[in-house]
Amino acid sequence: MKPSHVPFIALTAVALMLSGCEKPETAVKTESESKAVVTVAGDKVSEAELNLAVSRLGDLNEAQTAEAKTKLLQALIDQRLVEQAAKKAGLDKEPEVAIAAAQASRQVLAEAYAERNFKDVAKPTEAEIADYYEQHPELFSQRRIYRIQELELKLDQSRLSEVEEKLKTSHSMGDFVNWIKEQGIEGKTAVAVKPAEQIAAPLLARLSQMKDGQVTILPGRPGNVLIQQLQESQLQPVSLEQAHQAIERALMTQKRKELMEADLKKLREAAKIEYASGYAPAPAAAPEAEKAESAKTDEKPAAE
Repeated sequence: MKPSHVPFIALTAVALMLSGCEKPETAVKTESESKAVVTVAGDKVSEAELNLAVSRLGDLNEAQTAEAKTKLLQALIDQRLVEQAAKKAGLDKEPEVAIAAAQASRQVLAEAYAERNFKDVAKPTEAEIADYYEQHPELFSQRRIYRIQELELKLDQSRLSEVEEKLKTSHSMGDFVNWIKEQGIEGKTAVAVKPAEQIAAPLLARLSQMKDGQVTILPGRPGNVLIQQLQESQLQPVSLEQAHQAIERALMTQKRKELMEADLKKLREAAKIEYASGYAPAPAAAPEAEKAESAKTDEKPAAE
């Protein structure tokens, strides 16, 4: 159900983040072609910028659009005032700020490039959609809702085997947590309830094979380990009909990614890239060497 009004706080938050997440909108006039709707100490806010901000809120009726414009315009004015104050303080000259601003600009251009070149891809066939459904039971026919307890420990690698052994012999996660506290090991715990589609693919592949109560240890941030316990999982399958649109979007996104990667490969091959000493990546293994190494890996000893 569509809300009857647009929350003012949400609108302000959206507007204040615009400078860091702008995306191209070909339907909106460029700023150079657009008139100013307000000028803040000589810095104009264009009609195009305001319309773009409103367009990000989705499909609004006439009353909602009018309300959104009013609030977003004030938020954009506030944004200009803060920007001007930051420049007056010389923050735009600080190296970290300059780098972040340049990165944001490059990201906008990259998104515009992708939008223009890879927006229109052919929709997948019904056979492709059905095949995707069959290949991912953890997302559809065997979809589950997972309740996971996470314990992130700040741990020296020299103690990892000790912690692993204690985890195996503990009667419960509570006992293990108490032992961690006694050992003076820093950690933080959290519980999350997530459906399969909100879990990263590598973790989902692991969770879908675990039973309730099982525990796994994963590498975390440098100097940390992540312990996860699957406390409970509930089967909530999704039919092919229910998943049809989501699969279609996923396949089209995947196709765009493949096209972008192919295009990026061409751009790399055509560009002159010069690394400073010590920064060049290790040379990729030759195809023949990769095949030879793969053959060695695949070799199995004869049965005795």
